[in-house]
Amino acid sequence: MDDLQFEGFTLYRSHLKKRCSEYALVLQAVGIRCEVLPLEGEFALFVPAQDAERAQKQLEFYVHENRVRSPRFDPRLGVDDGLKCACLFGVTILLMDLLQRHQAFSLDWWEAGKSHAGLIQQGEWWRTLTTLSLHADPVHLTGNLVFGVLFGFLAGQRLGWGLAWSGMLLAGALGNALNAFIQAPGHMSIGASTAVFATLGMLASYIWKQRQDRINRWVPVGSGIALLAFLGMGGERTDIFAHFAGFGAGCLLGALFGFLGNRLEFLVRHQLALGLAATTLFAVAWLLALLTHG
Repeated sequence: MDDLQFEGFTLYRSHLKKRCSEYALVLQAVGIRCEVLPLEGEFALFVPAQDAERAQKQLEFYVHENRVRSPRFDPRLGVDDGLKCACLFGVTILLMDLLQRHQAFSLDWWEAGKSHAGLIQQGEWWRTLTTLSLHADPVHLTGNLVFGVLFGFLAGQRLGWGLAWSGMLLAGALGNALNAFIQAPGHMSIGASTAVFATLGMLASYIWKQRQDRINRWVPVGSGIALLAFLGMGGERTDIFAHFAGFGAGCLLGALFGFLGNRLEFLVRHQLALGLAATTLFAVAWLLALLTHG
């Protein structure tokens, strides 16, 4: 390709070789010769002069399609964000379980934080959040911890830790609120399972929203429903409707995040703001619970 260096046309320049290589693959896929070479401290994409106009149109079309179809989340999302979200969930659940079991500060955390349909209907909205961190026994705790960490990790990878963590809490709270207004006033429930299944629904609908293939796009939703049926309907003390309500709330949020991802640019600072806001809301919910009934 030495001839390109002397007779070629510089189609694109960038400090990122990865971006130049990406565009080179696009052109090669439609039969346009090209090469990525260093140029004045940057990287340049060269094409033969006679192909320059066609190559430019192909890249413009490619960039336009990706702006329309691809989520504009920060490209640095990945394992780190997944680990942050999973750790936030795990640490929160374990810490709250420790405080509850030892009745820290001589407070009745269980009574103050459990979901009570009648009290939620009367305006104690914070119970929809606080109940997510209470568990009846180690088996209940372990199950929610394992699946919550797993789904939280996957959601963090896809959405970023801040959006995923806030989505887990918000969808879990919405599921508990819906459950409270459907059930009789005396109905009570506890556990993070509503948030766990909300995260599953959020993942399924977000992936569904991003997929373009009409056949394969329904696979995530079908898989989510299958997991919900397998994991969410067992046990004599299982609040089945809360699980379905959480899954449904998660599906709504996941679809919303998929819609917004094509129109808004979520950067690192946005993830931090969302994560801090969700954690603060959770702390405020517990503060109100303890001040009211502790």
